[in-house]
Amino acid sequence: MGCRTGFYMSLIGTPDEQRVADAWKAAMADVLKVQDQNQIPELNVYQCGTYQMHSLSEAQDIARHILERDVRVNSNEELALPKEKLQELHI
Repeated sequence: MGCRTGFYMSLIGTPDEQRVADAWKAAMADVLKVQDQNQIPELNVYQCGTYQMHSLSEAQDIARHILERDVRVNSNEELALPKEKLQELHI
């Protein structure tokens, strides 16, 4: 889904990480296929508090940017700061 706060995906259960990455890419490809904001479900006064602020062209720019850079699975170990940096930060 897209929202004023950005794109997000809700998951049920614990699907395979690559399956989630593939689904994310497919969702971004779907965003690029939308030709008119009127095709977007829930984009109305009753279901979206900020529906008037939505920009299909900006959403498509973001989706294009994501697809150009790919979607990969990161592990916590790869993203963690080195222990030395944590000590320096007193964490």
